[in-house]
Amino acid sequence: MKELSIFIDESGDFGEYDYRSPYYIVSFVFHNQENDISLNIAKLDRILTRFNINNNCIHTAPLVRGEEIYQNMDLHARRKILNSFFAFLKDINISYESFYVEKKHIEDEVELTAKLSKQIANFAKGLLRKMK
Repeated sequence: MKELSIFIDESGDFGEYDYRSPYYIVSFVFHNQENDISLNIAKLDRILTRFNINNNCIHTAPLVRGEEIYQNMDLHARRKILNSFFAFLKDINISYESFYVEKKHIEDEVELTAKLSKQIANFAKGLLRKMK
């Protein structure tokens, strides 16, 4: 039996428009479980452990800006983590889709939710058509 894993993450917030965070983004990552990526994950985990990142998560914005858990890392170390992550992504067989709304044109959370919901629903309908 085929199994598809779907990971969903968001970026931004539902708050008022701010030029530093102009979009609200929801991304879906799809992984067919028939494609074993456990060795790739183990390799990335070993690299992250060398940099004392033991929660197996890479938060790219703080990584690039040297904030939060990365605040005491030099630029070379942060680049190594980012490059390792890019290499990991290049080597695995996944797909993704992102949906976004520019908050500048949104009146409230209801409108934001409606716009995102419409994009996600249209994407899902398109997938179902392809499967038929």
